[in-house]
Amino acid sequence: ELLLRALNAARPPAELGALLCNLSQAPEGRRALLDRSRPAVPRLLALLRRADSAELRRGVVGALRNCCFEHEHHEWLLGEEVDVLPFLLLPLAGPEELPEEEMEQLPLDLQYLPPEHRREEQPEIRKMLLETLLLVLIGDEPQAGMENLLEVTVPEDLEQRLQDMDREEQREWRKEQEEEQ
Repeated sequence: ELLLRALNAARPPAELGALLCNLSQAPEGRRALLDRSRPAVPRLLALLRRADSAELRRGVVGALRNCCFEHEHHEWLLGEEVDVLPFLLLPLAGPEELPEEEMEQLPLDLQYLPPEHRREEQPEIRKMLLETLLLVLIGDEPQAGMENLLEVTVPEDLEQRLQDMDREEQREWRKEQEEEQ
């Protein structure tokens, strides 16, 4: 509780984000954050919108990602009480205009973002947000019939196209590296 109160101060020390992330690596820390009798997760989600400290945001996203390893809480996190998706998606969203029908399918918090809205600038934080989304959306057990996805046969023409795309991407990357040197 003291840590959460300090994190929500007007100017919290950025190191508290790393401390929070480290504490959430332990099962006891995750249990404390996911305790439904305390509003810890909603308070953490509110911190994601603070632009003043990348270090603080990194720690908060890391703690949320660690909490998502507790699969039994996914339904609660995705439900109306917490509704974690808009908080995780907003930093990944850009100001691009979408067709009306696509825009209406988005959560309200992601619709019609102002032109000054920017994606999270820190690649590491964006990566952790994506990992958190994958954890909370996929869960721990595959649905019936999905357990052997690694054994699925990919059609030869598709496999060839994917390999060609990989080679092209490698060439472009090498070219960029050479130009930088």
